[in-house]
Amino acid sequence: MKKIANYRVLIIFALIVLAMLIRLLPHPANFTPITAIALFSGALLGRKWYAFVVPMIIMLLSDLLIGFHATMWSVYLSFAMVVALGMFLCKHIRFKNVMITAILSSVLFFVVTNFACFMQGWYGFTWGGLSTCYTMAIPFFRMELLSTLVYATAFWGIYALATKKSWAIR
Repeated sequence: MKKIANYRVLIIFALIVLAMLIRLLPHPANFTPITAIALFSGALLGRKWYAFVVPMIIMLLSDLLIGFHATMWSVYLSFAMVVALGMFLCKHIRFKNVMITAILSSVLFFVVTNFACFMQGWYGFTWGGLSTCYTMAIPFFRMELLSTLVYATAFWGIYALATKKSWAIR
């Protein structure tokens, strides 16, 4: 039994390392696996502290190479919130639930990070500025949503194949 558990953890961490490497390779803007991996970590690493730490380490290590910006705190906060969503998902992992939670994760990331941009005063501190901030971010949201759906499907598919688990399609 312990050997199976170690194999499961090895698969999970291999996918997480893969996610970090993908983030460092050239890719379309906002098409990264980090939201999907935060969701994956929350769902499959369980209610352990490392479910939160793993995506943060991926971000921190890759941000050391890529660089930081003034609203990084909101990015990290968003990923912590996505991990928490993943922890709710772990009770009912089905394809439909993964896709719904992936969409919610992308929306959460969009709302939190763009509110942080608004709070920087980039568009003025008015309702119009808030509206403009979110409107200007829609093209980035499309890629974030698409990447989260693609990577969530890929990571859970690889995990299901490697551990011989099946998703109930409901």
